Formats: sequence, C-alpha cells, structure tokens
Amino acid sequence: MLYRFRKKFSLLFVTAISFLTPKLEAVGLFQPSHNARYGGMGGVNLAIGGSPMDIGTNPANLSVKKQKELEFGVSFPYIRTVYKDRFLDSDPNLYYENSESYNVLAPLPYFAIRIPLNEKWTYGGGIYIPGGGNGEVSGITRITPNGQSLNDWSGLKLPGPIGDSKRIHEGYSSTFYLVKSTHALSYKIGGLSIALGVEGIYSRQIAHQKYYDITGTIEIPGQGFDYRSRNAYSLGGIFGTTYQITDTIKAAYSYQTSAKIPLDGSMQVGAYPSRTGVSATFGIPERHALGFSYGTETFKIGVDALYYNYSSYTSTYKQTLETPIFPTALGQTNVIPQNLSYHDSWALGIGGEWIVNDWTYRLGARHNSGVLRSEGTNALQAGIMVQDLVSGGFGYSVGKWKFDFTLLYYLPVRVYNNGSADWNFNHAVFSKDDIRISEFKHSLKSDIPAILLGASFSFD
Repeated sequence: MLYRFRKKFSLLFVTAISFLTPKLEAVGLFQPSHNARYGGMGGVNLAIGGSPMDIGTNPANLSVKKQKELEFGVSFPYIRTVYKDRFLDSDPNLYYENSESYNVLAPLPYFAIRIPLNEKWTYGGGIYIPGGGNGEVSGITRITPNGQSLNDWSGLKLPGPIGDSKRIHEGYSSTFYLVKSTHALSYKIGGLSIALGVEGIYSRQIAHQKYYDITGTIEIPGQGFDYRSRNAYSLGGIFGTTYQITDTIKAAYSYQTSAKIPLDGSMQVGAYPSRTGVSATFGIPERHALGFSYGTETFKIGVDALYYNYSSYTSTYKQTLETPIFPTALGQTNVIPQNLSYHDSWALGIGGEWIVNDWTYRLGARHNSGVLRSEGTNALQAGIMVQDLVSGGFGYSVGKWKFDFTLLYYLPVRVYNNGSADWNFNHAVFSKDDIRISEFKHSLKSDIPAILLGASFSFD
C-alpha cells in the first residue's frame, strides 16, 4: 500500500463513504449466489434448485428434494482495488496525485434448513449476509475544503510549511451490517411449485471522518463528523415459482421486493457542542429473475436472466439533520443529498454440474451490466463496479454429508469519472467563486477472486 493508505475491511462487496458524509453503497445485494454450490455454476440456480439456500433466490425450489437438510458455509470475496486521482493546477503548491492500492477480505456466512411438512408443503428458513462490514481508509492527499492554508482553514497556528500548506490528508472509517433472515413455504402440485417468503432485515451503520496535516501525524480538531445510526429493522419479501415442462426441462421465475432501511441516528459535526439528530432512508432494489434448465440425475445445466431496478431506489441517498450545521463550500446546511447514480442492472448467467459417483464438478459464467458508472464513482466503491465472472468448483458426498468448494473470479474493470460525481465537487469546489472541477480527475479499477466453502447434512 502506498504512503499511509490503509484498509481494514470485513466487507461483502463494499460499504463506502464519499463526500464529507457517510454513504452506504449497497454492494453485494446482487451477488451471484449465497452458497458454494451455486457459486460454482456462476450463480445459476433458478430452475435447478435443490439446496436449502433456495430461500434467498427462488424458494419454490425447496420442493425439489423431499428429505430434511441443513446447509451452512461461508464465501470469501477478496476485493482488489486501485484508486487514482490527480489535481492538475499550475501552482505546484496545489498540484497532487494519489495512486493507491488496497485489498478487502469480505467473509459472508450463510445458514439454512429445509423441512418437508407433507407431500405438498415444504418449509425453508435461514440467515445470511448479503452485504456489510467495517472499514477504514486514511492518507488521501487533498486541498483544504475552502482552499485556504491549513492554519487559515482550521484556526490553528501550526508552523510553516505545515501550517501554510493548502494540502492535507483525509481519512474515513465506516461500519455497516446488512443481515437477512428469510422464512418461506413452498407448495407443490403436479409439475408446478409456488412459494412465498418473508425477509427480516437488520442493519446498522457507524461512520466518522477526520482530517490530518500533510504529514498525516497531526489530527485537525473541530473538523469532520461522527455518525451513528440506530439499529434498523425492515421487511422484504420473495416470491418464486418453477414448472416442470418435461422430464428434463424446467422453467422458473422469482421476484424479490424492494426494502427501505431507516438509518436514522445522530451525528457530531465538527466542534458543534452537541450531537444532532439525523433522518435517512436507504433503499434496496427489487429483483426480477427468469431461469431455464435441462437436467437428469447426473447432469444439469441452466440459464438465468436477472434484472435489478437500482435507479428507482438507490440513485440518491439523503440525510436530513435536525440542525443546519453541516459545512459545505456554499455554506452550512441540514440536508446532505448524495448522488449515487446507480443504474438499473441486468445479468445473464450459464452454468451446470456433472455428477460422477461421489464427486460433482461445476462450471459457470455470468455477465452483469454496470451498476456504477462514471457519474457515481469515488475512492471506495470497488465491489459494485465489477461485471463479468467465471467460476468452477467441485463437491464430494460421503454418507449424509456433502462438501462444496468453489473458486470464483470477477474479471477486472476500470471506471473513469467524467467530472460530475459528488467526489469531484467535494475535492474541487472550494467556494461559490472558486470552482475547479476540470482540474480534478479520478478513476477506479477492481477485480475480485473469491473462495466459497459449504457443507450440507441430510437427516430424517
């Protein structure tokens, strides 16, 4: 890692902070699968099914098997990111460049159970983490928020050249959790299975931002923020259906509702004598999914097509403070809008598995259209920008136990900002009369190798 850029994350695909405010990036809410078996097939599962973790993708597939089964495991995405920016100014005292590499390990555990109630009804329940974690980043060089020297901006009297410098360091820290507990019932009649599920959602976010002098050793008092949400609870739903067209061909459809997470809490802003209340709501997008499969006892292959309606729920994220004390280049405010600029996304995947005695071999691939594009980038939105993946894995059965291992790789992608992101405004707008958007450029590159481990146990 280059000059004091440090990352400590336990993150799905990524919770990020940009601008001067805590921002939740709902990364990982569209991860290809929640278990190791489906991960080996590129996330393809809608018309294949057969795992208790069908509760998170298509609960109608709970009816595929008639025995009780317990499933658990963990995935380990390893997000590798390179962030670059530069402020191009003819004044050498203002010019700077950042080129930072950081890695994020994001453990995502899951647990589910399937219990047939009779010949027609099957229950499935479980808990899993589609996103969240904790992280810290520091050491990004920038100009002071109002473009003045460190001493003039902060009111300190540090010796020059530190106090006379207009360049400083900024640092952020964030903790965010998103946990889902899903309970579903599947009903089977003939070749048709229909299911409904209820999703209980828990979330919380804690974040703070600090400034340092250009050496990174002196924290600037009376600046930045400290935000803490209350424990947040919400409800969502999932609907699924599968139809056995022939002995070997199935079709499936699944719909997952949107959900609103109330991230109300409080914020300490700079040297203001008390914390102020914050109201905020973050939207999780809805998902439509259609799948087809061909399958025998020893061979299965499927195709999934999915659509995520991000733009209707996560294009912006607004925090409203009880007191207008949040500093901006244009004065203090109590409304902090953030333009996430997420785009609707579709995905197309193909994958399958081949069973040979006690061994199962799996391959898959998937393409996701870009959720994050140039107008929404910042230094930390690594996970949600990836698009294409390939995967492979194997399973081994012994008695009533099955063990799964998968290697999955999201191919590298780089996004260049076009100058319209909040991140640009925060780093290049110093007052209403000092706007230098054209002088600030940044880009973000990311790829993600992942290991998924899982096990299941069938019982009477």
